[in-house]
Amino acid sequence: MENNKRKAVSWTAFLFISILVVFGLSLCKSPNNQGSNISEQADSVKTDSVETLEGINILINRDPLNSDNYYRRSMLYAAQKKFGPAITDISVAITLDSLSPDYYIKQAEYFIFNAQPNTAQKALDKCLNIFPRNTDILLKKAEIHLYLREYAKSQVVLREAATINNDLAQIYFLEGLIRLENQDTTGAIRSLRIAVDKEPDFYPGYITLGRVHAELHNNLAIEYFRAATDITPDSYEARYNLALYLQDHDMIEEAEVEYNYIIDNIDPSIANSYYNLGYISMIYRQDFEAAIDWFTIALEKEPNYIEALYNRGFCNEVSGKLKNARDDYNKSLELKPDYALSIKGLSRIEQGQPYKIQ
Repeated sequence: MENNKRKAVSWTAFLFISILVVFGLSLCKSPNNQGSNISEQADSVKTDSVETLEGINILINRDPLNSDNYYRRSMLYAAQKKFGPAITDISVAITLDSLSPDYYIKQAEYFIFNAQPNTAQKALDKCLNIFPRNTDILLKKAEIHLYLREYAKSQVVLREAATINNDLAQIYFLEGLIRLENQDTTGAIRSLRIAVDKEPDFYPGYITLGRVHAELHNNLAIEYFRAATDITPDSYEARYNLALYLQDHDMIEEAEVEYNYIIDNIDPSIANSYYNLGYISMIYRQDFEAAIDWFTIALEKEPNYIEALYNRGFCNEVSGKLKNARDDYNKSLELKPDYALSIKGLSRIEQGQPYKIQ
């Protein structure tokens, strides 16, 4: 039976995703000198995203010179991936208050997500002219150099930040990513461990250490992924990577616990957990009826999930439900006409030689 497990993260996308972990986390942060919750400013601000946007619009109409309101509205737009309006709002905030480093940092992040990294660098350089020893700005600049694969420039900025404060976890985290990009796995692990030693709750460090050790098939990956889930219990990323590692290394019952946790407590709308529970039922337990049920749920969540269609078809085939198997194989071929596994499955059935479990 074909191994069609969907990987959580491909190594080719590793650097990009690791950097976006940092950008994504910082998108959610408020500046240190601002209020902790928008609702404290107006009763009209609700937790629902549309109502909250309406509430902040009311605040802006009441006080159009308050830079913080534009800053907060920019974060709402960014959360909705509307980076054009986010950039507009954060630029207004900077016009109203040009002495807030947080505004420049947020503007740089929006430029990155809007595919304007060079513009992001210029924004940070402008801020560094005002705050030359601000480590948050320096680290953001180093991140962008890394994003652009300008490793030497990133290291120069990291060294500058280290002369100001050598205890920042982010310095060693970015250093670790640079080492990974340069195939220095041992050095990367050393830098990433320093990062989590400096800041024991540094989630990006643990998740990255988990991925590195997973690639090495080292069971320390479990420890690091679990540390990441301890810090952020509702992290799909950490929990799914943990489950997939357990599954790939034949710790099946533990993997099932993690997949079920994702479904019950994190996000029941994502197809992968159902698919992998189906795969476990099919491959490890040879419980084809249960596997069909799991693959069916995965397809309800993601109708074009070709692997789920094929594997459900395969389970139908070995269960003697040949019409259902044909339907699944044909549906997968509508999505991908050259999908070899489905072609072989149909051929077996048409030749009167459906697959049988020995």
